[in-house]
Amino acid sequence: MASQTETSDTGVSTSDTRETLTGYASRTQLVVAGIAVVALLARFVMLGARVAHQDEARVAYWAYRFMENGVYEYRPIVHGPFLTIVDGHLFSVFGASDFTMRFIVALIGGLLPLGGLLFRQRLRDSETVALALLLAFNPVLLYYSRFYRNDLLLAGFMLLAFGFFVRAYDHQRPVFLYAGTASFALAFTTKENALVYPVCWLGATALLWDHRLFVQRAGERGLLTVVLDRLRTTARGLSDWWPYLTLAVFEFFAIVVFFYAPRNTDRIPGLDVPGLYEALGNPALLPAVIGHATLGSWNAFLGQWGEGNTESYLGALTAMWPVLESGAIVLLAFSIIGFVVDRYTGERPNDVVSFAAYWGFSSVLGYPVIVDNPFPWEVIHMIVPLAIPAAVGLALVGRLGFESVTDGDAVSATAAALVLLLVVGQVGATAVGTSYLDAQSEENELVQYAQSSSEMKPVLHEIRDAANSNEGVDVLYYGDDPNFDGDNLYAPDPSTHDAPPAGDGWFARLPFAWYMEVFGAETDSVNEPELVQQELNDGQKPPVVIALGEADTCSEEYDNAGDIQQYVDGYERYEVQRYLHDSGCVISTTVIYVDENATGN
Repeated sequence: MASQTETSDTGVSTSDTRETLTGYASRTQLVVAGIAVVALLARFVMLGARVAHQDEARVAYWAYRFMENGVYEYRPIVHGPFLTIVDGHLFSVFGASDFTMRFIVALIGGLLPLGGLLFRQRLRDSETVALALLLAFNPVLLYYSRFYRNDLLLAGFMLLAFGFFVRAYDHQRPVFLYAGTASFALAFTTKENALVYPVCWLGATALLWDHRLFVQRAGERGLLTVVLDRLRTTARGLSDWWPYLTLAVFEFFAIVVFFYAPRNTDRIPGLDVPGLYEALGNPALLPAVIGHATLGSWNAFLGQWGEGNTESYLGALTAMWPVLESGAIVLLAFSIIGFVVDRYTGERPNDVVSFAAYWGFSSVLGYPVIVDNPFPWEVIHMIVPLAIPAAVGLALVGRLGFESVTDGDAVSATAAALVLLLVVGQVGATAVGTSYLDAQSEENELVQYAQSSSEMKPVLHEIRDAANSNEGVDVLYYGDDPNFDGDNLYAPDPSTHDAPPAGDGWFARLPFAWYMEVFGAETDSVNEPELVQQELNDGQKPPVVIALGEADTCSEEYDNAGDIQQYVDGYERYEVQRYLHDSGCVISTTVIYVDENATGN
């Protein structure tokens, strides 16, 4: 692979030895480390302030249940097992909250700029720093580093895997191969569209081969001869590495099986496969567990996600554009500039920059094919690879400005400074607005529809206090809509929602189901107004009642809260939105009644 940095006789970039300040780290490494520290601060400040998105609440709820009962089986609708298993253990140590729920995503997102150092021998120092800055402060990456989803983890692990594989190639050291394989395997434990990445990589590799053929030219030797020579060279290189590659394959499957293997299976109805820890105690059971974790998970995935986009390609692409425009337009523009400049200037294109550009641009064009209802977080998979060519473009502007100052060219220096100021201002303002000021706003293009637009944390804290000071049923759900009726779907018996899947009615209680679990609140549900009256007349009346609000849906009108208004005398009424806005077809408004004497607040 070609490099744009100076190299010594050993083929190692001189950037490893120059500008050494501490004996251990160069100036570039220290700058990138400082960027990562600021990135971590940006992700952890007010991390638990935003009320949980319904997807966050759904997955976090099952992580909490896994912590309590150790039951797990892969279900594609919840995506990969990484977050469920890791957060389950995290909850057991630090407790469950919105902060700890998002902790691991924020941590990996904040450390991601350090991944730029993996490419420091393939990039200029200024480009390495620019890459770290883009990974740290791009508004989309910042917002979804503070969001409990797998997409940031998937893209981050794949970027690290790519970086480690490049290092393994450059240094011929198996340790980098193993590190890259671990990152690659972890990516496959996060989300199913990890399968898209090897496809993009194969396409990018083919285009890099085309680079070689174009540079080398077939001439009189003929194209077939040149191709065969390249294949033989590649095969010889791989043959020298076969022991390490074999161990890497074993490492990959060991990580995948560890995460995808079911746990505590005697509590999963209909599953006749032993759990992971039972199999570790009895090696004769391991083949069944390995088969279920690999082929079984693959079949489950195909059954859930096999169709892709069956609607309009342009419709999906158009739906993604507002997110790209709002949160990544600067990065997208610089990626085009960086790719073009790298490709058409200098002796030859930088392989890493070209590879990442092909990877990123194919993701922009390819994701509308595989998703028919694109969500804002899908854009992450385009942004992360494009950050590498974007870093080249951004660093170019910075270098031109610095050189103009050195040369006394005031006009060019002013122009470069103005561009950089505009970039910093636009990205900074967007990042602050999307992640902190308007994190639940309908005007924020990065916010997905199932995010509540209500600042409901104060009333949730009242519910928590009421549950802590009450004995008996703490929260009573009321609703006569089939999607909200919990008599059979969210009954007082915890075994009905002890392990997934839960019924449709349970989803209608999100994000409250997550908070009730965290608060340790005992819940009950009824579907008749008279039963609410009966519960409230009881000596142990629940301090909290939750009901559907008034809504005119596509099918009929609802006003469950109005049905019981006469029975909740002495309760404070709060009206909140479960969604970003009321669509007219989904009942978004929920009314929460809190006994005025329950908490003393």
